[in-house]
Amino acid sequence: MQELLRRLLERSKQKIDRSAGGTPVPAGIDPSEQRGPTARERTLMRRRLRALRRRQEAIAAQPLEGQTQEIEQLEAEAQAIDHALHEKKTLDELLATGLSKRCSNCGELEAKRDPFCPNCGVQTEAPAQPAPHPPAARPAHSTAQTAVITGASSGRSPTPPAH
Repeated sequence: MQELLRRLLERSKQKIDRSAGGTPVPAGIDPSEQRGPTARERTLMRRRLRALRRRQEAIAAQPLEGQTQEIEQLEAEAQAIDHALHEKKTLDELLATGLSKRCSNCGELEAKRDPFCPNCGVQTEAPAQPAPHPPAARPAHSTAQTAVITGASSGRSPTPPAH
């Protein structure tokens, strides 16, 4: 009986190993041929496209007040994603257009111009640094003497001046 169980387990293991090994490439398909986007990539592209269309509808409902540039940017990104979906381009090919990027935190697609991820809210780029200002002129007297004399908010009691 033990011999029968051992052979049964051995055959099961062999079948599982063959199945896990995958199947050969079907006839007529070149294995080096580039494949289309994965289901996850298509999901990300469609989700971003829906978000862009919702934003376009929201802008269309408002009176135009200098929003033509944003409308053009939204339309360009929507067209690029729509084209990538129809042409079965991968996410990397879409990102190469430069209109979209992926969030470093959650991996969601977002516009290059967005400072925050619309999905998780993480800041995606450093805020623009203001132009450097020249250093302010220092007062002629030392600030340490002022702190000693006035006891300015250092949390310590003032020391009496030395004679």
